[in-house]
Amino acid sequence: MAIKATRASVRRAGERRAAVKAKVRAPAPEAAQEDEDATGDERPIAAVERALSVLSAFRAAPRLSLSELSKLTGLFKSTLLRILATLERNGYVMRLADGQYRVGGILFELGSGYVASFHIEEVMKPALAQLVAATGETAAFYVRAGTQRQCVFRVDSPQAVRHVITAGQILELDSAATSQILRRYEKGGRRPTAETDYTALCRSTSGQGDVDTASVAAPIFDTGGFIGVINISGPVHRFTKPVAARCLTELAATAARLSRALGGIGPDNAGGPPS
Repeated sequence: MAIKATRASVRRAGERRAAVKAKVRAPAPEAAQEDEDATGDERPIAAVERALSVLSAFRAAPRLSLSELSKLTGLFKSTLLRILATLERNGYVMRLADGQYRVGGILFELGSGYVASFHIEEVMKPALAQLVAATGETAAFYVRAGTQRQCVFRVDSPQAVRHVITAGQILELDSAATSQILRRYEKGGRRPTAETDYTALCRSTSGQGDVDTASVAAPIFDTGGFIGVINISGPVHRFTKPVAARCLTELAATAARLSRALGGIGPDNAGGPPS
């Protein structure tokens, strides 16, 4: 009986030691966040993504407190403080006297470099070419020119029968889809957000402006707001309902992608869809 009791006591003591070790090894919630994706090559990616999420949070407001940053990023304050300290040392954020944070001057330098090296043609023409490849119809980019509209870029359909307008040509504002959007944003409008249904911003017409032409059009935005319209156009007889629906889907996706590339897609809480 004494031997059995001793063995039982040893077993219980071992269980207690194991429980203590488990408690010691169990990471705190903050540590769990730090060690997420800690295997292989995932660890540096997770760290970079967290730092980028902190910088992206400043799209919501120019100045943010630690609590606001925690709410926007979903990161623990202890984790945030370490990230912010690193960003501050490298000039990406600044801590203000009242304890709030704002982006640092290096981001202005990077942004200025982006603007200086960027030309809208570099993203617009490839996007129009992709629309033509996907739909088989002509794609173009228009801007407002006073009381008229001007075709700035254009990629023609490979088909023999197509809507023909040359780049640079100035046309009257009519009742077709492109002119409708140009008129709608005549006095500007709020940028779309990441949650905006871009299809709802598009317009589709058939036989308006030109009885033989059908088109779908979508607005394009940059950091300053509305800048112009991209459209897909072709002969009315080819723009059946299924074709028009497919063109609308392609156009909405392309317009959203272009606006995002130009900095025209605002944060989710920037006031909803454009007015």
